[in-house]
Parts: sequence; structure tokens; C-alpha cells
Amino acid sequence: MSDEGQVTVFADDSRLVALAAYTDRLDELAEVFADANAGDGELLDRRPAPDSWSVGEVLHHLADAELLASYRLRRMLTEDAPVWESFDPEAHADALGYAARPAADALTLVLSLRHVNIRLLASLSTEQWTRTAVHPDAGEIDVAAWVMREADHLAQHVLQARRAVIGMI
Repeated sequence: MSDEGQVTVFADDSRLVALAAYTDRLDELAEVFADANAGDGELLDRRPAPDSWSVGEVLHHLADAELLASYRLRRMLTEDAPVWESFDPEAHADALGYAARPAADALTLVLSLRHVNIRLLASLSTEQWTRTAVHPDAGEIDVAAWVMREADHLAQHVLQARRAVIGMI
């Protein structure tokens, strides 16, 4: 019998917890988008302060960050201790016109990449979870730390987007 298509069943609860955390806020992110898009959709573009991001801009940031994080994960799994490049969110927002692009596209990308990544993560062996990379800010991290960093990143920006919907900084 071939192992192709098989999913690892975890014996250790810490990986299950990490996987749950990685997708935990996706429904809430979709809800924030729906709330901001209700009616005429003006809340998608409203910034609660001149130097803060709108819900749409948060979604585009999350999409770009998710693209980069997905690439980083794959490098960690295929290369020995790769050194990751820095990411400048403000430069991306300015150069890529976050404010002028459809937020729904960004949400679709975030949800799609998270679902693809969760399937990849669930299929990893115990040994693969110990693979490492060098993060530009955090130093050496393994797959488990990457998962938790990405879960925390999403949670922070879901809160930021929720605050933007209600006009709170």
C-alpha cells in the first residue's frame, strides 16, 4: 500500500494545538471582512486614524505576508537552515497599492494559502517539525515556532481589522 495521500496522525498534543491555532482566526477574519463590506462597503476603506490601516489594507498585508510565510516554510522544509530575508510591510503597502486593490482578492488568497499550508503541516513527520531556519528578527526557529508566529500574526491583524471596522485605533 502506498503512503501517498496519507496524513500523519499526531501522537503529541502540542502539534495538534499548533495546527488548531494556525487556522483558529480564519472564520473571524472572514467575519470582519463581511462586517466591513456590509452596505456600501465604505468601512473596508476607512482608516480609523491617518497613520493606521483600513480593513482592506490589513487584508492585503496579510495576503502578502502569507505568500512570504508560505515560501519561507517551504524553504525551511527543503533547505538546510535557510536565512530568511526581511519584510517591510509599509514598503509593500505603498508600492503595491493596498488602498486601491479589491480586499476580497486578498481575503481569498489568505484563506487559500492557510488551507494549503495546514494540509502540508498536517502531513509532516516528527523530524520535519524540527527543521529550522534563521528568521531576520527572531533568529533560529523551527516549524513549530513558525506555526505559532504565523498564528499570532494573524490574530494581531484580525484584531487590528476589527478595530478599524468600529473606528477604534
